[in-house]
Amino acid sequence: MALNKCKNCGCEDALVTLPPCPTPGGCPDPEPCSEVFDAQCVIYTRDDLLCNESVVIPSGATMAGALSNLNDYYCTQIGLLNNYVTVLQNNQGLFDTAFRASLTPTINVNNVTASLANSSIINGVTIIMLAGNIEYQITDGSPATQYNTFTGVWTCPQTGKYDINYNVYLTCPDQTGFGWGNTPTTTGAAYSIAVTSPGATGTTVYCADTYTVVKGVYASRIYLTGGIQGKTLTAGTQLVLRHQNMTGVNYGANAGDNIDWAIRRVG
Repeated sequence: MALNKCKNCGCEDALVTLPPCPTPGGCPDPEPCSEVFDAQCVIYTRDDLLCNESVVIPSGATMAGALSNLNDYYCTQIGLLNNYVTVLQNNQGLFDTAFRASLTPTINVNNVTASLANSSIINGVTIIMLAGNIEYQITDGSPATQYNTFTGVWTCPQTGKYDINYNVYLTCPDQTGFGWGNTPTTTGAAYSIAVTSPGATGTTVYCADTYTVVKGVYASRIYLTGGIQGKTLTAGTQLVLRHQNMTGVNYGANAGDNIDWAIRRVG
């Protein structure tokens, strides 16, 4: 820093020294003298101060100018940050619009005949989540119905981008021999799960997975997890979660088993 000696800057050529407090009783002891520099009289003489590639305080700026630049820069950045947060909140769900349900399967997981028709997930059984299975369903941060507990249909509440995920954990009811691999078929079979649109014809499959059971290969449990991220859905689009059991073994409820389904808006 340097003291500006310019006569026209609005300050004196020399430092201004003020006296101590006027009444000794009103001052701490000892009271140091005060020196005051007019902000127009102090010059910044070092290298330009940058933020990224932008000069915030240039060399030769007065202290008054430097403080003004800092204030403007700070206020501008705060404004931009607030705007970014608003955009994120408006354009991205960030869990403000979401659905999640989880159940221990007890019905509709009986084995069906392994066939070409049954291998198509659009012919699978719609999984029905009951009211007690729904962990949450919110739109813009408030509880709002998205899922029909009678039909198993989820209806998209807002146009946007969505992450769709499922998780399956099933224990084979027959733990003797090879478990799921103890299928009576000679070629093996499969358990499939998928998120699709409702209906039996022209069905859209958004994401799907298959656990292949091989005769003679030990498998006490089925594990499947998957989904699709950032899928654009329009308001009113309907989805269902379907599964198809062609393992050769009827499934019976087992404590700790679950099928989860979660959807959240992310954009």
